Amino acid sequence: MNELLLSGRWVILSPHDIRTDHTLLVRCGRVAEAGPMAQMRARHPGLPEFGGVDCAVLPGLINAHHHCYGVELSNQCIKDDFLEPWMFNGPAMVDLPPQLATGHAALRLLQSGVTTVVDMCAAGPDRARAETRLRDKAQAYRRVGLRAVIAPGERWSNRIIHGAGEEAAFLATLPPPLHARLRKAEAARQRLTPADYLDLLGDLIGENDGQTDFWFGPTGPQWMSEDLLADIARHAERLDARVQTHALESHYENIESPRIHGHSAIEHFARHGLLNGRLSLAHAVWATDADLDQIARAGTQISHNPGSNLRLRSGIAPASRMRAAGVTTALGMDGTTLAGDEDMFAEMRLALHLNRPPHSSAPSLTARDVLEMATVGGARLLGRADELGQLHPGFLADAVVLDLTRLLRPWTDPSTDPAELIIARAKACDVRDVLVGGRSALLDGTPVGISEDALMDDLRAALDAQPPNPDARDLQADLHPWLMDWYARWDQDHANTHPPVQRYGARPLPTGKETS
Repeated sequence: MNELLLSGRWVILSPHDIRTDHTLLVRCGRVAEAGPMAQMRARHPGLPEFGGVDCAVLPGLINAHHHCYGVELSNQCIKDDFLEPWMFNGPAMVDLPPQLATGHAALRLLQSGVTTVVDMCAAGPDRARAETRLRDKAQAYRRVGLRAVIAPGERWSNRIIHGAGEEAAFLATLPPPLHARLRKAEAARQRLTPADYLDLLGDLIGENDGQTDFWFGPTGPQWMSEDLLADIARHAERLDARVQTHALESHYENIESPRIHGHSAIEHFARHGLLNGRLSLAHAVWATDADLDQIARAGTQISHNPGSNLRLRSGIAPASRMRAAGVTTALGMDGTTLAGDEDMFAEMRLALHLNRPPHSSAPSLTARDVLEMATVGGARLLGRADELGQLHPGFLADAVVLDLTRLLRPWTDPSTDPAELIIARAKACDVRDVLVGGRSALLDGTPVGISEDALMDDLRAALDAQPPNPDARDLQADLHPWLMDWYARWDQDHANTHPPVQRYGARPLPTGKETS
């Protein structure tokens, strides 16, 4: 439909511009006009209308960092753990066709009010199969109706242990049978070459259309050579393409760069030409104040992923300090929310309360801050702040109609701040409708472009036909104590100069030492 109305008791044009009893006119996929509800209805009679006095209208939520695991990890018998041993669960995860795994993830995001996602994924075993896989993922997003950025990457080096040159020493600590099993498993994992990766992404990025786009998605600096890091920086500049990568996610990643390179991971990006406005960093849990200042000056963005950071024992990222430093900070769910439910409202709530430290002198977040992270911040990370993340006239009509019935019961003070109430109480189950570019993607809780029942049937059939690999699960379990023993040595070395602390969004200690 070319024209429609979006009405609400509250209409959030942007997190800091919330109107009461307001209506938007959507024309040709964009917000064309905004005004008081009664006035707009009288001016545009007979148009289809979404929402009403029992609803709030929000900008579409942006999940700035995600992985499509297909089925919640707990259901796959994959336990939360430190990132380093947890990553060896990869071969034990169910190997679903990309359209099914991505379709399932996209549907859950849509039902949570997410209209745009950045999906970091494995590229594939070779150029031909990688291209097929990535195009299948793009098609799955289009079917569900989401905007998606697909950022493929790989772990090309240091796959077993962080740190160039340390793998042989680690392998020497393993019992010979375990060493042989690990080597056999790693040899079976085919990955396309860096040259083919750069060539493929060059082709795919040329097809970006604003609905499904492609970025460079190198998994992390510790898993790639310095030459490849610089190559990606050059290709991204030539193609005017964006890059997302993991950085400073875990405690051991934080130790790795100074230990191996003699400087911080952020400085490592800068030295290889990647630290600029095209780059976004997932996590940055262990970024210091100096790191954040450097990131802010470069215009690099951060996706904050609080649920995943807790589940993988990475720590509590200083999101309030990121914002205070001037860093564009978005919000992501990483495929590992606390309840495995991909509820963006729960993730906003978690981000808020983890960044309200127990001392008044430290920066903290407000409800409107986290709503801004999930909308405006995400749009800036995407490089699309002029058309996504807000519902002012001229912006794309990516919108969420939130049913307020449950939130307002049994009574609500008339002076209640809408943003405070929504962040405090809203859940994915309150999402009634979702529009992407003015088109219905979710209507009265039901997806428009895909049958949820048929998708679930297809998922069950695929899972029954190809269950998880028990050998891979056994290998991960047997490797676990050896990996943790190895990194415990890093802890001991690091503790000599950096006493261990628990970070809680705190300011530097009186001694001047960072609480990281």
